[in-house]
Amino acid sequence: MNSEPDGVSLSVPCREEGSRPAVPAAGTFWHDPAAAAVSTGCPAESGHGLLAAAGKCSSASRRASVSYVLNSETGAESMALQCLRDACETVGSTLEIVLFGKLDFGETSVLDRFYNADIAVVEMTDAFRQPSLFYHLGVRESFSMANNIILYCDSNSDSLQSLQEIVCHKNTTCAANYLFIPYMVTPQNKVYCCESSLMKGLSELMQPSFEALLGPICMPLLDRLVQILTVTQTSSCQYFRETILNEIRKARELYTGDELAAELGRIQQRLDNVECLSADIVINLLLSYRDIQDYESIIKLVETLEKLPTFDPVAHPHVKFHYAFALNRRNQPGDRQKALDIMLPLVESEEQVASDIYCLVGRIYKDMFLDSHFADTESRDSSIQW
Repeated sequence: MNSEPDGVSLSVPCREEGSRPAVPAAGTFWHDPAAAAVSTGCPAESGHGLLAAAGKCSSASRRASVSYVLNSETGAESMALQCLRDACETVGSTLEIVLFGKLDFGETSVLDRFYNADIAVVEMTDAFRQPSLFYHLGVRESFSMANNIILYCDSNSDSLQSLQEIVCHKNTTCAANYLFIPYMVTPQNKVYCCESSLMKGLSELMQPSFEALLGPICMPLLDRLVQILTVTQTSSCQYFRETILNEIRKARELYTGDELAAELGRIQQRLDNVECLSADIVINLLLSYRDIQDYESIIKLVETLEKLPTFDPVAHPHVKFHYAFALNRRNQPGDRQKALDIMLPLVESEEQVASDIYCLVGRIYKDMFLDSHFADTESRDSSIQW
């Protein structure tokens, strides 16, 4: 057990016995199961896979977060904001409003909320605020936060065309992903969005009797936002899952020791903000802490997750294994007995389990025997048995 291979690049065979679930092969619990699944073709999140027990990420279990930058609470912007509120309520997203002044000033808590939101919505009618808003959207893009919506309400065709060209240029040359939505407010205080090429003409011709004609060429802004949020709701969880996994693996490549521990702590904080938990993210964090022998962080992570109602870490055999392993290595009073309480039900059940689990149980008993200065013969016998 002292020699622990990194293993993320090694193949891990899956063994099937008739119709019985696959039994993980020796060494499986020391590897990244997602990497193993890629190399062998064994599904990591199938009904019998290693990740099937807990933590699947689905849009039904997580509400997408929307951050809106508020410039003014009056006029057309207030009506567009009400459409966004109604759209978020319709699809079940969480809306958080941040003030432009605080974002522009750089308040840390405001920046964190804006940068970590699943979707960012900004109103760029005020040309003087556009440079600052584009800067903060660019920071989001550097974090691979690709869901960004730009709203604009202005009948001035020149300024509308200028902003549209800027957005188009950024989307094509800077690998940005901005969705540009021009909108208008009718005399009846209804909000519609349409193509920018139609905006000026419609604004000039708008009279109360013309509103019935908008249906074929315009869409209520509320309906458009509902469409966008619905699509994003189904994809945001998988998107963040991949983003977090890539950040963890990149950190393991670039850092070691205390630097890796600090980087993993930063990633965990971001994970808490986006509320996106999946078993493979947790396992990659556990493997990373194991690589630097930070057993205290493994234990704290699992015990913190146990307090969350949406994720049951100890229901997952991979998490159980590393939690028990860390308890055994930390070896504070009661740690090894707690590790045995976790692992013994697995090896004493009638179901087949991975040989790694038997080895870990045997190692815990062996360590208990050694710590007793060879006096605990019961632990010695149990170590031999397992």
